[in-house]
Amino acid sequence: MFASQPPGNGHYSMPPAAPPVRGTEGCGPCSLLIAQLRQAVQDRDQSAEVDARVKIRRHMRQEHGT
Repeated sequence: MFASQPPGNGHYSMPPAAPPVRGTEGCGPCSLLIAQLRQAVQDRDQSAEVDARVKIRRHMRQEHGT
């Protein structure tokens, strides 16, 4: 096996571009962060998109335990 090959059966699939965000029902900060993410994607602002995704992951971990 070469270093550039992923482990396993040789088949590799990329994860979904935008994983669904769960546990956001009725959470104001979640709604705001998702709106920021959508706006960044719409504006094609990759820096803002990455920032929003990081903020969503941190918020989900800290507030929702996921």
